[in-house]
Amino acid sequence: MKEMNNIPFPKDKINKVNYMWRDIERRAEGYGFFAKTPVPYPLSEFDLANQIAILGLNEGWGKDYTRLTYKKWFQEGKEPAIEPSFNEICKELRLNKDEILSKAKTKIIEDNYLANTDSARKNKIFGSPSFIVNNEIFWGDDRMEDAIKWSKK
Repeated sequence: MKEMNNIPFPKDKINKVNYMWRDIERRAEGYGFFAKTPVPYPLSEFDLANQIAILGLNEGWGKDYTRLTYKKWFQEGKEPAIEPSFNEICKELRLNKDEILSKAKTKIIEDNYLANTDSARKNKIFGSPSFIVNNEIFWGDDRMEDAIKWSKK
């Protein structure tokens, strides 16, 4: 996103910003959950939040971590990977906060994160969520069904 100068919420385009936040609320409602926007953005610990998620996926608690992180971010306005959100998530998942932070900052996790980023770059990913099916990119949650249909061709 940074390399492409992709700014989803440009400060000088208030109409677009307001639309984007409202659209997130509508899309969330369409999926049966609540989102209260705006939320903190950009994230001060974006890389760390992703490194914690990678660690969690490797250790089996990543899906729960990601769900709780997004819930706290989009329902309570608590930014990922910083306090108080991170402490609350660790308590809820019965994880050792200090151990998680230490492991998430290791070279192996950082290398995994960088490899994922390189893979996205090589696959010409420019936004999230993106789905690649038979070398075709489908971008946005509204394209998920298209990606599934394409996979059955």
